[in-house]
Formats: sequence, C-alpha cells, structure tokens
Amino acid sequence: MKKILTTLLLVLFAQSALAEESKNQAQISEFVNGVGNKIITIAADKSVSDEQRKSKIISVIDQVIDAEWIARFVLGKNYKTISDQQREKFMQLYRDFMINTYGPKFKNYNGRKFTVVDVVEQNGFFVAKSEFLPKDSNVPISVDFRVKERNGKLVILDFIAEGISLIETQRSEFNSAISQKGIEQFLIELETRVKKLKSQK
Repeated sequence: MKKILTTLLLVLFAQSALAEESKNQAQISEFVNGVGNKIITIAADKSVSDEQRKSKIISVIDQVIDAEWIARFVLGKNYKTISDQQREKFMQLYRDFMINTYGPKFKNYNGRKFTVVDVVEQNGFFVAKSEFLPKDSNVPISVDFRVKERNGKLVILDFIAEGISLIETQRSEFNSAISQKGIEQFLIELETRVKKLKSQK
C-alpha cells in the first residue's frame, strides 16, 4: 500500500511539473512572439525615417533585456576583480553598446512573419527557437532567444543568430581585450565604440 501511494505521489508530481513547464513554455512563446512581431512591424513602417525606426527598435530591445545580468556575464572573472567605479562604468557603457549594436541590425528587416517554432529548457534557461521570414525569400532566418524569469518578469538574456551566441562571443572578445590592454584602456576604447555607434544613421 505504501509503495502504491508513493508511486501515485510521484506520478502526480511529474504531471504537475510537466503542466508547469508547459505553462512556462506557452508564456515564453507569447512573450518572444510579441517582441519579434513588434520589431518587424516597426521595421516595415515606411512612414517614419530610418533614424526613427532605429530609435524605436532600440527602445523595444532595451525594455526586454536584462542588461545588468548580461553585462556581469560578459565581464566574466573580471567582474569581481575590477573596482566598483570601473564596474559601474562598464555596466552603463555595455548597455548602450549592446542595444546600439543589435537594435539597428533589425532596422532594415522588412519581414513577412516572425514565429516561435519551439521552446526548450536548457541549463536553467528557456530557449525560444524562432524564425524571421523575409519578404523577398522563402528561406527563414533563425534567431533564438535565451529567456528567463527574473523578479517576476520575463527577460531576454541572449540572442543566438544562426547558432552563434551574442553574449558568449562578446565575453570571449572583451575578456581577451582586458587581458591584453587592462581594464582602463578597454573602457576608453569601449566608450569610443559606443559614441561611434550612436552617431551612425
């Protein structure tokens, strides 16, 4: 009798866990679909200038990413070794660097459709596997979004384009630069890159 009750409890627990995961996947799919379709709607709006489209897309991305978490991840081991002042400066610069680097990439994307094709759990995160369908092609462009709930809100932590992770690529690039040039020179060069990005039309 005890074994039967234990088995029943395990089955109920497994069913509850599966139901919760399914609910999370549906919420993440809806969240990412909303972000993707908002971006292609803005990108297709020819009633506004290129600069306005860029600004609107940057605003959308800024609202849905967790820039602080991403900045900490990208700094890697250097996050704990640099000063509070250097850390704060990097956080501010990196947020601007990220949204002004990747926001404009969507500016000229005049797509027909954005679809989340699957949501899978991966190493404590959810990955929303998605596709952009361009107007002039039937070949979809794969863009995956790494998503997590933080402080009761879904946020995007990474963009994965054609299998290449944004934050892992930048973590490797930035830490290599810091090792070679030191944190102060790295911050000076990053600030210069941010100013250049902001000035681009």
